[in-house]
Amino acid sequence: MSALYCVNGTVCDAQQDEQSFAIDTNSTILTNGQSIGLALTAEASFLSFGALTVIFILIARNLLRYRRSLPNGDWKLLRTPADIYMLSLFSYDLVQAVGGILNVRWADDGIVTMGSYCTAQGIMKQMGELGVALLTLILTIHTFTTALWSVGAEARSFAFGVVTFTCLFVVLWVGISNGVHKDFETPTPFWCWIGPKYNGERLAGEYVWMWIALFASVVMYVPVHFWMKGHLSVDGEKWYKFPHKISSYPLAYSVMVIPLSVSRWLLFNHKNVPSATTFFGIIMFHLSGATNVLLFLIVRPRLLLFTPPDELGESSVELAHTSTSSAIFPDMIEHDQSLPTRPGFMDDV
Repeated sequence: MSALYCVNGTVCDAQQDEQSFAIDTNSTILTNGQSIGLALTAEASFLSFGALTVIFILIARNLLRYRRSLPNGDWKLLRTPADIYMLSLFSYDLVQAVGGILNVRWADDGIVTMGSYCTAQGIMKQMGELGVALLTLILTIHTFTTALWSVGAEARSFAFGVVTFTCLFVVLWVGISNGVHKDFETPTPFWCWIGPKYNGERLAGEYVWMWIALFASVVMYVPVHFWMKGHLSVDGEKWYKFPHKISSYPLAYSVMVIPLSVSRWLLFNHKNVPSATTFFGIIMFHLSGATNVLLFLIVRPRLLLFTPPDELGESSVELAHTSTSSAIFPDMIEHDQSLPTRPGFMDDV
C-alpha cells in the first residue's frame, strides 16, 4: 500500500493528527470523530434498510392476502403507473441503503482503502443514488401530469418501459464507467465512490440528476400544492380542494439532497468543509429510504394493494381500473363530495 499522508503533507499513521484526516488517492485515515460520523451514516442506512424491508414484507403480505380473499378478482399488484414507479423507487432505495451500510467496515477499521470492498461500495452507491434520483424525477413528472391534466394515469405499458429503460441506463452507466476507467471507485474521502479524476462522471452520473429532480420537485409540486388548496384552476370551470400532504415531497427531497450536494461539491473543489457538515448531509441523505417509506404510507396509502380486500370487494377492485380518483388521497371525498371520477383523475399522484 502506498504511503499515507496527513493534510500537512507529512507521513502519518492513525495515532497522528487527530484533528484532520489523512488522505492520498488510495487511502484515508479517519479521526475518531470521523469514524463516529461514518458509524452514524451506517445507522441511518440500517434504519432505511429496515423500513424498506418492512414495506417489502407488507407488499408480499398484501399480495398473499388478495390471492386468498379474491382468487378470481380482477386485481393486480402493479395496476397503475404509480405502483410501478413506487416499487422501482423502493428497490433503488434498498440498493442505496446497502451501499451506506458498508460504511460499517470503514468506521470499525478507522481507514478507508481501495480494493474489492471499496469498488463494491462505490458501485452500490452509484446504482442506488442514480436510480433514486431518476425515479424521483419520474414520479414528480407523473404526479404533475396526472394531477393537473389526467395524462398517463392508466399508461401501465409506458411505465414499464420507462422503468426498464431507467434500469438499463443505470446498469450500463455504472458498468461501462467501471470497465473503461482505471481506479474509478476510490475513497472520496470518507467512503468509496467515483474518484476525483472523474468529475465529469460525478456530474453526469449523479449530481445533475439529483439537481434536476430537486428543481422539478419544487417547480412541479408547488403548482399541484396550490391547485389542491384551491388557489389554482386548471380547467377554468371549477376550483377543487384536495388535501395537500403531497407538498411534503419537495421539502423532504430538499432536506435530503441540498446539504450533501453542497458540502460534497465544495469538498471536491478543494474547499475547506468541516467533516461534521459532510456527515450531517450524508446522514440525512441515507435516511431517504425511510423517508420515502413514511411519505408513501402518509400520501399514497392505497398503492401496492395496501387497501384491504374487504374494503374494496371484488366489484370495487374491477372498477379500480376505470375510477381511481381516491387511490392516493383516501380522505379527498371528505373534502369535496363533488370531485369528478373520470378515469385516471388524481389516480396515483
